[in-house]
Amino acid sequence: MQTATADPLVGRLLDGRYRIRARIARGGMSTVYRAVDERLDRLVAVKIMSSGLSADPEFADRFTREARASAKLSHINTVAVYDQGSEDTAYGRLVYLVMELVPGRTLRDLLRERGKLQPAEAVSIMEPVLAALAVAHRAGLVHRDVKPENILLSDEGLVKVADFGLARAVGAEGTATQAGVMMGTVAYCSPEQVTRGNTDQRSDVYSAGIVLYELLTGQAPYVGGTAMAVAYQHVHSRVPAPSSQVPGIAAQLDDLVVRATDSDPAGRPLDAGAFLAELADVRTELGLPVVPVPARPHPNGNQPSATSDTAAAPDVGTTQRLAPGSGVHHTAVGTPPGLVPPGLPPLAPPGGPTGQSPVTSRRRKRRGLLIIVLVFLLIGAAAGFAGWWLVAGRYTRVPAVGGEPRAVALAALHSAGFNNVTISEVNDENVQNGQAVGTRPGAGSEVRRHGHITLLISIGPKLYEIPQLRGKSQGDAKDALGALPVDINTTQRFDDNVPKDHVIGTSPAAGTQVRAHTPVTLIVSSGPQLLAVPDVTGHGQDDATNQLQTAGFDVNVVQQFSDSVDQGTVISQDPGAGSQLEKGHTVTITVSKGSETVTVPDIGTGTPVDQARTTLEGAGLKVKVRNILGGNSGTVFQLDPPSGTQVHRGDTVTVYVF
Repeated sequence: MQTATADPLVGRLLDGRYRIRARIARGGMSTVYRAVDERLDRLVAVKIMSSGLSADPEFADRFTREARASAKLSHINTVAVYDQGSEDTAYGRLVYLVMELVPGRTLRDLLRERGKLQPAEAVSIMEPVLAALAVAHRAGLVHRDVKPENILLSDEGLVKVADFGLARAVGAEGTATQAGVMMGTVAYCSPEQVTRGNTDQRSDVYSAGIVLYELLTGQAPYVGGTAMAVAYQHVHSRVPAPSSQVPGIAAQLDDLVVRATDSDPAGRPLDAGAFLAELADVRTELGLPVVPVPARPHPNGNQPSATSDTAAAPDVGTTQRLAPGSGVHHTAVGTPPGLVPPGLPPLAPPGGPTGQSPVTSRRRKRRGLLIIVLVFLLIGAAAGFAGWWLVAGRYTRVPAVGGEPRAVALAALHSAGFNNVTISEVNDENVQNGQAVGTRPGAGSEVRRHGHITLLISIGPKLYEIPQLRGKSQGDAKDALGALPVDINTTQRFDDNVPKDHVIGTSPAAGTQVRAHTPVTLIVSSGPQLLAVPDVTGHGQDDATNQLQTAGFDVNVVQQFSDSVDQGTVISQDPGAGSQLEKGHTVTITVSKGSETVTVPDIGTGTPVDQARTTLEGAGLKVKVRNILGGNSGTVFQLDPPSGTQVHRGDTVTVYVF
């Protein structure tokens, strides 16, 4: 195998900025190097795509677009993308991506070491994976290549997802390239990726479901001699329940894995955020604790080396990992006289004990010096570690989770090492119900590892109920509303039932839940509306009645005889025209019955004149007596007009007497 030191790119400066130090991993699609960003003086990982891909201008354009989209992701569980570029060299055109360098290993390494994981371990790893995918899905990005090789486990206990968008850039190439990608990722491909080449958020859900299955069982659900054989099973089979391989796995985990890997995308959780929420519910239901990422083993119990790094390439199924520390030469270090720690055996004198050769004596002396040096180194390392731990090592920064859904925020805190998390629901005007407002202590605070964190979850803005105020006086209603943080306005309206200066109602209506500072209008009664009485004098009775009723009044009709006004015509009205009355008030109209007539009484001939006068005047007639013999006494001879004639009341009847 070619060594890192034989790589012609090692030592080269890319873009005048990135100094290639060592090769970390190599595959058919890319090679990953550890490098130093000399501008910012930090270690980075540089992924250089294969020469076949880099030489294609169309691929370079797609690669650039996908890198820009991936760089927009900012989450504790995603591998940060710092830069991308291309450069022409003597070895051909190099297309590269500069990423966060993650000291640690891949999830594939853990599976090779452990096989299956315990359910609590599997869930604790999948939560940050789904949190990272959920952030991408909300940003409109689809990973397209979720697999253990692209899930990194840092030595600090963080889970990070790498290579967002690279599968799309590589997968857009020709048949040969797609076949290479298929070989590396077919075990995690969704059925729609195999049959139609289509991917969306639910395709990532399927791949994540396969990863969860593998974590629980120690193996992928489908195996075969060729990539096509495995792809065929994805399309035509159903992923079995994990408990069919490992008895004892809870039914809730079985159900979730089967749903996430449904061959029909509509049967899966909508996106990674929905998958994460369901996984969090399963954790709660089963009482699974949050456990740290299993630490990787190291020879002789040493801690991970700062130069032991992990970075995944799109085709890491065929990637070779370079062992850290290969080719290192150890140099013996002597210890000055007088620095031998107390309690160690004294060094042998020159020449060694009796019967020992000088060579043996020198070897023992060197061995004793080496032991002393190692003891001092261990003491120094222990002291350094203790100092680091007391000052900074036992502290970690609180991640920023504001605006994240509850499940995503919890997963981010768990991934950062905070397992003792209390949920506190708070009202917030700006953050939607169910999303994180922030934490106590706040984001960026230095908190002891495994310390207590309070996650603030929004239950939406605080709402206030508008009380029932109808019928209350305006002053009392304002006092009642004044107890709420609302803006009070008033308006007036006529009302026939609510007394003047009392409340008719409110807008919004009583019982409505409103936010603080919502405008609330008090509708105050001005009393019944006053209406002008129309002038109906001289109008016919029916017309006058219709006008008054249309104007809102009741009508009372009074009739009387009138010699001057035609029958059926309004003689007068009360109240008079122009008067202001409340609606429904009664207006009386006097209607003419026409002139009043009477019948001339029947007074016979010979009736004494005084008797005739009394009878006629009693009938409402005036009497004029004419004596044909020249006197005022006598008896009735004739009436004019004669008896039985219809005349107006008050007309004069002439009585002829003799």
